[in-house]
Amino acid sequence: MMKNRIDLLKLYFLFLCLTCPLFCGEVLAQSNSSIAMSKNSTRWNSDNGNQKSNLETSGKITISDDEKSISSISPGGYLKIERTTFGNSRKLFITNKNGTLDYEYNEGGRTKPFEPDGKIWLSEILPELLNTTTIGAEGRVDRLYAKGGTKAVLDLLSKLKSDHVKSGYISILLEKKLSNPDMVAVIDAVPSYLDSDHYKYEVYKKIPASYFQNVDQLSRVVSNLDSDHFRAQLLKPIYKADVLNGQGEKALQLLNLLDSDHFKADIAKSIPFDKMSDQDLRFVVDDVIRKFDSDHFKNDLLKSIVNAGNFTEARALIVLSGVKSMQSDHFKSEILRYVCGKQGTARVKEQIRKTAKTTIQSSHFLGEVMRCAA
Repeated sequence: MMKNRIDLLKLYFLFLCLTCPLFCGEVLAQSNSSIAMSKNSTRWNSDNGNQKSNLETSGKITISDDEKSISSISPGGYLKIERTTFGNSRKLFITNKNGTLDYEYNEGGRTKPFEPDGKIWLSEILPELLNTTTIGAEGRVDRLYAKGGTKAVLDLLSKLKSDHVKSGYISILLEKKLSNPDMVAVIDAVPSYLDSDHYKYEVYKKIPASYFQNVDQLSRVVSNLDSDHFRAQLLKPIYKADVLNGQGEKALQLLNLLDSDHFKADIAKSIPFDKMSDQDLRFVVDDVIRKFDSDHFKNDLLKSIVNAGNFTEARALIVLSGVKSMQSDHFKSEILRYVCGKQGTARVKEQIRKTAKTTIQSSHFLGEVMRCAA
C-alpha cells in the first residue's frame, strides 16, 4: 500500500511538471542558480531545465524610471544578457561607447538590429531581472525613497527573489541618513524578509552599534539569528563600544542567549570590565560564567577580568567566588594563584586560602595555592 502511494505521488509530480512548466521551473530554479562576484564584475547564472539565463554586469547601471530600459552605464561598464528558452537563444550586450549606449543584439545565433525586437525583449525581461539581481538597485532605491521614504523601499522586499538581493537593497537603504524610527523599522524588517543568518548579519553589521541601545530590541535581533557565530559577531562591537552601559544585568543576560562557551567568552572579553560596576561584575561571575560548561573558558574569562584594570580588593573577592563553579582542581589552582599574584592583600590571601581548602581535593594543587597565599 505504501509503495503504491509513493508511485502515485511520483506520477502526480511528473504530471505537474509536464502540464505546468512554471511549477517545475520554480522548483528547479531554486536549486540551479548561482552568483559569482569579482573586483570588476558580477555574474548571475540560472538553469531550470527549460530556460537557461546568464547575466553579467560591470560598473554602475542605471535603469529608466519605468524600469523597461537602460538609462546609462558608467564608462568602462557593461551589461551582458544571455538567455536560452526551449532551445531559442537571445543575447544582448550593452556598453558605454564614448558616452553613448551601444547595443549588440543576437537572436538564434544571428546578429540583428536592437530595434524593434531587442528593445521589446529587454523591456519584457528587465522587470524580472531587477527582482532577481541587484542591477540598477541603487537607482531603484533612490526613486522609491524619494517617493515614499523607508517604508516604500521595505515594501519592495516582498517582490525580490533572494536573500542576496534583499540584503543588497537594505544595505543601500542604510546608506541614507535614516531617522531613529526608520532605523528601527529596518532592524525589525530584517528577520521578516531574510532567512539566512549570513545575510541578516551582512545587514546588521552596517548598522552603528549605538542603534542597538534598546536591550529588548537587541534581544529580539539576537534571538532571530540561529548561529552563535553570527550572534557573537553582532554582539562583540556592541559590548566593546559600551553602548549598553548602565543597563546592568538586563544587558548582560544577552550572553546567556548563546549556547557555545567559546562564543560567550569571546564576546565577554570585549566588555570593558574596568568600567563595570561591582554589582554588574558580580552578575558576570555568579550568573554568566557560572553557566559555562567548560572550566577552560571560565578560567580564561576570569583572567580577562583581572587583566582589565581597576582590579581592586573588592573585585578580586568577586573573581574568587567564580572558583566555586569549577570542577577541575587544575583550573581552580591556576585562577587562585593568578589572583594572588595580581592582588595580594591580606584579606584577598585569606579568602584564597579558605577557597582552596574547601574546594581543592588534590594535595598537589592545594600546596601550590597555599604557598602563593602564605
